[in-house]
Amino acid sequence: MCEDRVCQGYRVIKSQRVKTVEIVLAHNPLAVSPYVTWKAYAHTQFKDFAYGHYFIRRSQAEKDFERRVADAREDFCPHFPQHKKPGQDTPER
Repeated sequence: MCEDRVCQGYRVIKSQRVKTVEIVLAHNPLAVSPYVTWKAYAHTQFKDFAYGHYFIRRSQAEKDFERRVADAREDFCPHFPQHKKPGQDTPER
């Protein structure tokens, strides 16, 4: 059975690893901003969370989670971007 991961009272409810980075979505119903997305890294065995983005609504946090996962994928595989940024041209082949 997988143990719950909790940080600062927030319980991780969703996570996605991309190579050496993990993006997590966590929830704390008692917090002023009950949803957060964080990054965790392999060099800390994915146990320390950093660079939090805090949200009131889950829908906002879910969008941020998906964007951060897509950004991480793009960082590790720039020739196959998951999404196109404004003003970004398609790479030549």
